Amino acid sequence: MLAHKIREALAAEKAEETVSGEVEIDGAYFGGYVKPANWKENRVDRRLAQNQTGKRRVVVVMRERNGITLPFVFKSEAQSVATIGQRVHPEATIHADQAAGWDVLHERFLTKRINHEECYSDGDACTNQAESFFSRLRPR
Repeated sequence: MLAHKIREALAAEKAEETVSGEVEIDGAYFGGYVKPANWKENRVDRRLAQNQTGKRRVVVVMRERNGITLPFVFKSEAQSVATIGQRVHPEATIHADQAAGWDVLHERFLTKRINHEECYSDGDACTNQAESFFSRLRPR
């Protein structure tokens, strides 16, 4: 109960915050793990919707370089675009990875993309600060 009250207080404090300048955006999925069956013949394709729990959520973080961090929870990265539009200054430069959910950001913002299959930072685009936020959320 106390932890919930603390989370509510922190969320209320950041309710109207916005980010500007160089903003890194990334998402990480948590929850909804379906344990595979022991025997191979009993296993199902856990990628299919009917074999998932429906509890999986994505934490999307907007991290202003040398500034504040705004985390939000959604069912998918694509659902976060409206919130990004409200919380990121229109003149900001957004840095994001190649996830398809971020494609629509090009319509509203100067957006620099990084392909993590090739590199993590190319001197122009980088999401390392946003990704470092998730290192605090994941258990070791």
